[in-house]
Amino acid sequence: MNKILCGSLSLLLGASLQVQATELSNDVASRINEPGTSRVIITFHDKTSRSRLSNKGSQAEMKRTLKANYTASSREVRNLFTNTRSSIGRISDELWAANAMIAEVSNSALETLQSMDGVAQVTLDRVIPFEELPANSSDTVKEDEWTYGLKVLGVDKVRKAYNLTGKGVRVGVLDTGIDANHPDLKGKVVAWGDFAGTSATEKDAHGHGTHCAGTIAGGNASGKHIGVAPEAELVIGRIFGDSGGATLSGILQAMNWMTDPDGNAETNDHPRLVSNSWGGRQGSMDKEQAMWNIVTAWRELNIVPVFAAGNSGPRPKTIGTPGGYPHSFAVGATDSNDKIAGFSSRGPITWEGKDYVKPEVSAPGVNVYSAKPGGGYQSMSGTSMACPHVAGLVALMIEANPALTVSEIENILKETSVDLGEAGPDNIFGVGRADIGAAIAKIKGEKAAQKANFESIFE
Repeated sequence: MNKILCGSLSLLLGASLQVQATELSNDVASRINEPGTSRVIITFHDKTSRSRLSNKGSQAEMKRTLKANYTASSREVRNLFTNTRSSIGRISDELWAANAMIAEVSNSALETLQSMDGVAQVTLDRVIPFEELPANSSDTVKEDEWTYGLKVLGVDKVRKAYNLTGKGVRVGVLDTGIDANHPDLKGKVVAWGDFAGTSATEKDAHGHGTHCAGTIAGGNASGKHIGVAPEAELVIGRIFGDSGGATLSGILQAMNWMTDPDGNAETNDHPRLVSNSWGGRQGSMDKEQAMWNIVTAWRELNIVPVFAAGNSGPRPKTIGTPGGYPHSFAVGATDSNDKIAGFSSRGPITWEGKDYVKPEVSAPGVNVYSAKPGGGYQSMSGTSMACPHVAGLVALMIEANPALTVSEIENILKETSVDLGEAGPDNIFGVGRADIGAAIAKIKGEKAAQKANFESIFE
């Protein structure tokens, strides 16, 4: 499949991963006319230009337009499934934000799907393994009433200077779930969806999701502040099961759900950002048009797509996807001394012959102290720990100015980051380590002198 190349960011945000004809992934093509069935993701060519969605009068109208686009784009294939004479299989779920469906299809019908003009891509559903975290560093981290990550990012100073806590900002988290009864997280979950099982109530048998949620919105029940935005509201999608595995279809369902958790386009219940401490190695999910489309839809709905860069460093070109998509915001990991973590994945990533710098920024991701299921605490390392730090910072920025767009938030974060690597953007730190004090000062239009004064007040 061709990857997209866009001349400017504005063009990129409204674009989709372009294909010229129906594409069957190699594993699907090998099953044509084989006995049995295959669980597949069928993605359709758009009938509506996504680049024009921003002209709609409201987010509700955008959602209605995307749903109508799916209905029109998928009509021929849906009719094929409902025609009892065809007997090609059954539709499992419909993903309007991705303009795709999940279906169980007879292998004998795969060639028929390939011949249909409206079908852009057919890929096989598969297990997405959970990336095991790197071991914690032996370095001793000095902490008191604030974790080192919050102090390095300037959260303690911003809290005292502006009283920003993320109040009222909805943050999506796609992970292993959450211990919603943890004393640092109790009462903060406003929506729950289980896409790795059937649990009607919040759970986390692994611990990764609770740790990430704690970094975003944890309080200080233990006497130590662990969360960047402790009054944020959490929309939790469980995509990894108890054993750590996820499915591509489950991830896509969860990403689609984030765009409209209650299923009612008229209610504005989707999060303003989604924290994604997961991904695949470079090349593993870069051809998934349905996933690309949902990240695009998030941006159209003013949802900031924050992703972990991955833990495959220190070699170059190890940035994962979908964090490696040009329209995703990837986060690398630093330690308490502002050094890049050896495991932090590096860029660049190439799309249609053009190299893109990745990650966008970095944040603390080594020996990060946060919540543990059962009411306890633990330290973890990984870009998975850096990602929720930046997600929390985005929540504070939105609280400071709810009118900010995705692009404005990303640009402010990059413009105000502390440049730690080569001068300018590089493929190790991105543009640098995030700095919430400088970001909020910029949002509020404060001059450099005022920002310097802000820094000196709390030194």
